[in-house]
Amino acid sequence: MNFPAGLVKRIVEKTGTPVYIYSAQKILDNLGAYKKQFASLQPLFCYAMKANSNGAVARLLARNGAGADVVSGGELYRALRAGFDPRKIIFSGVGKTAEELAYALRSGILFINVESFEELEALERAAAGLKLKAPVSVRINPDVDPHTHKFITTGKIGSKFGVAFKEAGRLYSFAKASRHLEPVGLHFHLGSQIDSPEPYAKALAAAANFIRRLEKDGVKLKYLDIGGGWGVKEGSEMLPPGILARTVGPAVKELGLALILEPGRSLVAAAGALAVRTLYRKKSGPKNYVITDGAMNDLIRPAFYGARHPVIPLVRRRGKSVRFDIAGPVCESGDFLAQDVGLPVPLRGDILLVLSAGAYGFSMSSQYNSRPRAAEVLITGKNSWRVVRKRETYKDLVAGEINV
Repeated sequence: MNFPAGLVKRIVEKTGTPVYIYSAQKILDNLGAYKKQFASLQPLFCYAMKANSNGAVARLLARNGAGADVVSGGELYRALRAGFDPRKIIFSGVGKTAEELAYALRSGILFINVESFEELEALERAAAGLKLKAPVSVRINPDVDPHTHKFITTGKIGSKFGVAFKEAGRLYSFAKASRHLEPVGLHFHLGSQIDSPEPYAKALAAAANFIRRLEKDGVKLKYLDIGGGWGVKEGSEMLPPGILARTVGPAVKELGLALILEPGRSLVAAAGALAVRTLYRKKSGPKNYVITDGAMNDLIRPAFYGARHPVIPLVRRRGKSVRFDIAGPVCESGDFLAQDVGLPVPLRGDILLVLSAGAYGFSMSSQYNSRPRAAEVLITGKNSWRVVRKRETYKDLVAGEINV
């Protein structure tokens, strides 16, 4: 288990709850699995910072050879601060501002993934203003359905992401003709929680045909970025990445381009847990509730995505299992961490661990209901750990406010 009970007990005694706990070894094991299975392709793994942007997690991955995929100027700042090599950073996202584009160019990152013609024009203006030549990749929308949750499906026509192949041809022609743009790559990202290599195979086949047409038109690319999204279900380990490597390998080798992948959730989800404390037990008609000090502002995925995170007690009490909804103090009916969970009745003060919470947990947390955000801890060894983000205080809630 990534979270030994004795160690977790010492952590919560020191930090209080709620607290996010991450396993450094598990993160490195997951990165190592990718490296091993993709060894023959020698790709660049650009960690998707949006999954978990804590500096300690980012530094761990940077020190072990990963690059970074960022989707905002703030994430770029975090990535550079964590020590990622700028030449291993790519900048994605549909709404980059002129200031963010200039920041990326000044930072000397590998390339910028553009997602519309108007963005490409904005990038050209930014590059001209800095008297630079901007390395650019176009995000393709290959119209492939990965059959995941509608909020995390991004490769279907009709979504806000990327451009169709016909439009992409216009973008590449414009970039090729510009003195301030250099087309270097092609990008697609199909969505999250993909549990089959088939969507990748379909998208890659379409992309390969398009890349060959570009070559005939004199556009020679260097990089093929196939995004992230490799699945890891709540309560489970990451799917073996060898399945994906065997599927995409032949096509990538035939194209002769440098491969880039953007793993995020698959690296950190199973490596994290949210520890919360039982406050009260109550009944409401036929339903049983455990009210904890953790809430939807700490972990919104169950309410937002319908994610079903396993919940386990740190100390298992005797007695038969009872079905509970695990809810928090936030004034919303959607404030729950888990529903219909079977547990022996916990005592007040008992610690519950919400598993598979290392991705899109703290990074999506908020101060809703004026609740200070949780602390974060990194387990660094068998019996060693350190706080990597202090718990917020009431003063932190109003630190940015100006009295008038």
